[in-house]
Amino acid sequence: MEAWEWVLASLAGLSAVFVMGANIWAIFDVLRQDRLDQIARIMWVMLFFVVPLFGVVVWLYAKPRLTNVSGGIRLRRTL
Repeated sequence: MEAWEWVLASLAGLSAVFVMGANIWAIFDVLRQDRLDQIARIMWVMLFFVVPLFGVVVWLYAKPRLTNVSGGIRLRRTL
């Protein structure tokens, strides 16, 4: 194998590790959310398995965000 083939193989491996790590983080993040019911959690996890990287990006967009309001912290929905 030539050097450029090794580089491509290593980049493919690193991207696979990144996507797998992002999916594992997103699954644990969904399971920790108290505001989601059981059906919503199952649907999010299924989305992560069907379309891995797109599902993580959608979760990051739709995830409730913390905002600082009048000295306290409250949850705000993004969608």
